[in-house]
Amino acid sequence: MDLKDAKRFFSCIAGDTPLVSFKVILWDGGELFFGNGPASFAIRIKSPDVLDILFNADTSLAFGEAYMSGDIDIEGDLGELLGLGYRMDIKSDMSFSNRARMCWLGLKSKARSIRQSRCDIQTHYDRGNDFYRLWLDEGLSYSCALFSSPDDTLEEAQNRKIAYTLNKLRLRPGHRLLDIGCGWGGIAINAAKAYSCKVVGLTISKQQYELARKRVEEQGLSGQVDIRLQDYREVPLAESRSFDRIVSVGMFEHVGKDNIPLFFKKASELLRKGGLMLLHTIGRIVPKDMDAWIATYIFPGGYIPAAGEVMNAAQMYGFDFIDMEDLRQHYDLTLANWIRRFESNVQRINDMMGERFVRMWRLYLNGSQMAFRHGDMHVFQFLYSHERRHDLPLTREWFYQKKHAMASVD
Repeated sequence: MDLKDAKRFFSCIAGDTPLVSFKVILWDGGELFFGNGPASFAIRIKSPDVLDILFNADTSLAFGEAYMSGDIDIEGDLGELLGLGYRMDIKSDMSFSNRARMCWLGLKSKARSIRQSRCDIQTHYDRGNDFYRLWLDEGLSYSCALFSSPDDTLEEAQNRKIAYTLNKLRLRPGHRLLDIGCGWGGIAINAAKAYSCKVVGLTISKQQYELARKRVEEQGLSGQVDIRLQDYREVPLAESRSFDRIVSVGMFEHVGKDNIPLFFKKASELLRKGGLMLLHTIGRIVPKDMDAWIATYIFPGGYIPAAGEVMNAAQMYGFDFIDMEDLRQHYDLTLANWIRRFESNVQRINDMMGERFVRMWRLYLNGSQMAFRHGDMHVFQFLYSHERRHDLPLTREWFYQKKHAMASVD
């Protein structure tokens, strides 16, 4: 690719009226400038071969791999570049090899056996608890927080999210709660302490399991909270209809497109009639394939469900819709906090994981933030009852009240 082709390529990214001013520094020291004001970032291209790859392959996958390897570097605000990509809806045709690769990834995602699910989950979550401690909150909540103000600390916002989530479930002492995808145990521990209920937490990450069990023991909750290294599909039939409530936060994205109905089928078997279920998941409005780079390097086997896919499957297995809430803006703020914490510990992370990993995770966090700010990503909290109920309050005030007055809601 020559200078003329490079200029044409980046002109497509900038658009006729550039939303952001930036420059491109080429391998030979030449520079291209786009926009009218000071450059928000500079894209440094190390070789003309990089442009050939970007031009002829899936843009996301090609850019991500080139950035991870250092063939492309970004000087300045990486988020501005990624946000520009979402706002301009940058796309390019895939080469034959990348089409074949993504076809395989799609098939792999659909298979979603328990064995494959374990492998995929451990690829992401078993990076090491010490790594996650460096940039998550003290409670290790790896999902969207709930902010009352952008000035809230991450700890305040995550604690608020947990309390808000549990309030929606109208928990009571003696209730049995199933937490599908319990992570490091934050929701399970809080439910047991705040509501004196029994909790079963499921994870298929070995490191999450080990630390969650340790945290439960340290809190003196071993008699109330049972953390299992178990897939939701492995909960025995003997426990059918034994749970009063089900909660799942930040796990549903790993179920896989074809297993969405299976998830609700299993949940309907486990939840008693009249019980409540809260499902918290990243989602879209319209179904769409996973981003190629994310599917390859970050969340193998993952799928971001569309709201309609969730609602249709839930209805199929007897779940009655109560409420859906979108927390999109809160995930933008959550990711901003994660990025700040990640960058403040970047040298320690580099020592732990290496430079390629740092670049990969930096791209993942910044790209995710821009997907919620400018792209088509949402965060949905769905609330369901197992079969219809007529005794729930008429307003959402009860979402914010720990103590529920209506004795009829059991």
